[in-house]
Amino acid sequence: VQRSTLEFPELAVLTSSLCFFRAQAGSMRALGHHLPRCISQVQPAMRWIGTAGTNPSYDAVVVGSGILGSACALELARQGRKTLSVDPNPSAGYGSTSSSSSICRVFYSSLDSCKLAWEGLQGWYNWKDYLKIGGTEQLCQFHKTGALVFEVPTSVQNATYLSRVRSSMDRLRIPCERWDETELRQRMPFFSTSSYYPPRRIDDELFGEETGQLAGALYTEHTGYIDDPQLAARNVAEAARQLGADFRWKTSITGFHYDASGLRVAGVKLSDGSTVEAPVIVNAAGPHSATIHNLAFGSSQVEDDSAVSSKPLRVEVAYIPGPPGVDLDQNMPWVVDLDVGVYMRPQKRGQLLIGSSEPDCDELHFLERPEDLQTSLSEEWTNLVHRAALRIPNLPIPQSASGLSALYDTTPDWTPIYDRTALGGFYSLRGTSGNQFKNAPVVGRILAHIINECESGHDHDANPLQLPLELTSEVLN
Repeated sequence: VQRSTLEFPELAVLTSSLCFFRAQAGSMRALGHHLPRCISQVQPAMRWIGTAGTNPSYDAVVVGSGILGSACALELARQGRKTLSVDPNPSAGYGSTSSSSSICRVFYSSLDSCKLAWEGLQGWYNWKDYLKIGGTEQLCQFHKTGALVFEVPTSVQNATYLSRVRSSMDRLRIPCERWDETELRQRMPFFSTSSYYPPRRIDDELFGEETGQLAGALYTEHTGYIDDPQLAARNVAEAARQLGADFRWKTSITGFHYDASGLRVAGVKLSDGSTVEAPVIVNAAGPHSATIHNLAFGSSQVEDDSAVSSKPLRVEVAYIPGPPGVDLDQNMPWVVDLDVGVYMRPQKRGQLLIGSSEPDCDELHFLERPEDLQTSLSEEWTNLVHRAALRIPNLPIPQSASGLSALYDTTPDWTPIYDRTALGGFYSLRGTSGNQFKNAPVVGRILAHIINECESGHDHDANPLQLPLELTSEVLN
């Protein structure tokens, strides 16, 4: 879509490899072409299958329409760009987003990560205001639970983590308080305060052996979860659609097109055989993002200088009945139990959701291909529920397993990649599974600002961008 002018605000944003983002720095970026603010001023020669100019044209193509891909499309639309989102699923949020535990928390040891989560939480608190959506669309619901992180007396790592969390939250004036063991017993009488550290597999002969008592816990009221993560993604996609964004469902990316130099993207080829022209392409393909990344660089003339990548990780989450006589919806916070290696939150209809905190005793099940996912539950489910039963002694353990097996898109240290790449016009929104759902109201802005500034010539590697956080009056590096 040609525009006589296309001005974007002088807003900024960022990535810091030392905080919660990762920059993929590299000297090859200097070879990339920059797109002027006035898109119609540049029409580079394209290497098309077909005739240039005869294909549908967009300002940006977003690959993937999960909660974060849809948020990116929404923010680009708010900046005045015409976007096309392409997804092999039948609707927004059908991929890894639908399997998210959708926990919105602010416990982070990194100050910038805490800033991001705190700003994102305001978006969930005021979901309608964030969406600015018209019509009678059903909206997802935020359930406030509070959060509790146990203090493990024999773990120096746990003590360091909680000290940094408290420091970050105090700096941002996020209310939190420490409960000692006595107060923990009084407030949560259905919890055992015994310590079993370190976490063990149930086939370990020392599994369930007490090693002391928990020292207490850190609590904040500012945590909760979204009742329907897939609906949340559909809400965001609908907000983008109302601003003119297009979506192509049941469609995959099969190839990329480049300018004559091969140094920047110029469009994509779709599984239906059609071609779409676009000077900007965002890789938000979740567990398939590594495949899309390799496909983009494979036929280009640019060397991939990425210092880190993401990979699909198989995870399991258990759903089991809550303990008898306990109203989980009223009394159960989101719990991080590094002592036994699980996290827990209330689930619908009195159930308990249990996930893993990835303790050292557990093997991480990375897959080479997303298609290799086995959806049946395994011994991981059994380990999760038995660990949870150490903390909640009267927790009923069902004879049959209920839960899900799904894919996360993760980096080696769980730090997401929000950045440009060495290939001009090709941007990464990767490695986000497991902890970035909560940040959707901000992540779209991050990518939109990186795109706007980098396509206008800003050197994001030499001068990392800063993002003003409107709702919390902070600045994100």
